[in-house]
Amino acid sequence: MKTMRATVFHGTNNIAVEEVPRPHAGVGEAVIRVTLTTICGTDLHILRGEYPVKPGLVIGHEPVGVIEELGPGVTGYQVGDRVLVGAITPCGQCLACLSGHLSQCGHGGGYEAVGGWRFGNTINGAQAEYLLVPSAQANLAKIPDGLTDEQVVLLADIASTGISGAEAAPVRIGDAVVVFAQGPIGLCATAGARLMGASLVIGVDGDDHRLAMSRRLGADVALDYRAVDVVAEVKRLTGGGADVAIEALGTQQTFESALRCLRPGGTLSSLGVYSGKLQMPYDAFAAGLGDHRIVTTLCPGGKERMRRLLSLVQSGRFDPTPLITHRFSLDRIVEGYQLFGERADGVLKVAIKP
Repeated sequence: MKTMRATVFHGTNNIAVEEVPRPHAGVGEAVIRVTLTTICGTDLHILRGEYPVKPGLVIGHEPVGVIEELGPGVTGYQVGDRVLVGAITPCGQCLACLSGHLSQCGHGGGYEAVGGWRFGNTINGAQAEYLLVPSAQANLAKIPDGLTDEQVVLLADIASTGISGAEAAPVRIGDAVVVFAQGPIGLCATAGARLMGASLVIGVDGDDHRLAMSRRLGADVALDYRAVDVVAEVKRLTGGGADVAIEALGTQQTFESALRCLRPGGTLSSLGVYSGKLQMPYDAFAAGLGDHRIVTTLCPGGKERMRRLLSLVQSGRFDPTPLITHRFSLDRIVEGYQLFGERADGVLKVAIKP
């Protein structure tokens, strides 16, 4: 078989499933047969022309599959192994990786901003029948027996990203945490805050389906910004302000509201992808004198990160499957993009089966 079906980006609002050359593994690489993948919010940014990638690129970055080929130098794996591959694929050898900043991987050199994100960004991605995995030794995580593809596919990106929002703060035992936006990443941040030991978790959104899911994934209180003054209510519930506010949307409004919800000395953990100019209101920031911290995080990746997340699912402490609300075959992925982009029918995550 010399070709495969894949989702190819051609320009703004122009993707199609086409026959493209099938990849083969070189030194240090692997090829997996993709058994399940998803559509991500970042893929929507690409489709809408809000994040630039080159025309002709296969998009997608959340792969689960079976090893089809192993290149020279990859050890400890066999053809036929079921594996999860993170959306972030560090080389494991550069200065950034060796310093613990895998998401900013320099591909053998120093640091490169967002350099760890390659699938569907700088190399062909996962919305396809087969996927070439670079630096395979650092990125293939074997899936434990008994776990299904749907139990693990969301670990590649949104679960890793959302939970990292709580880790980066870091949320401490007994903290009060508010999470702005209960989309897939915000919902995983809500679950992450609970896993990290928060005693009060507040989810904020304006969608009934997402508010209900927020409670299901660990929020003690779900606030509808259409009905309440969120900042005032958070301060009332927390006795003066949250220890940690997690911003998971990437807008001026949510960033500013998150900042205004903090107590002095609190931390704003930002997961949003911002465009345009982000402004810092001096009164919400105590004119720079309130001992606030702002931290940003890109999805952690690599096989050890995936192993730890797999163990969370295997132990029953975290179940991401309720977030998969819709399923499409690869041939119908354009329909999936339309549904996901319109946020229709209570959609949270769309699973794609090649």
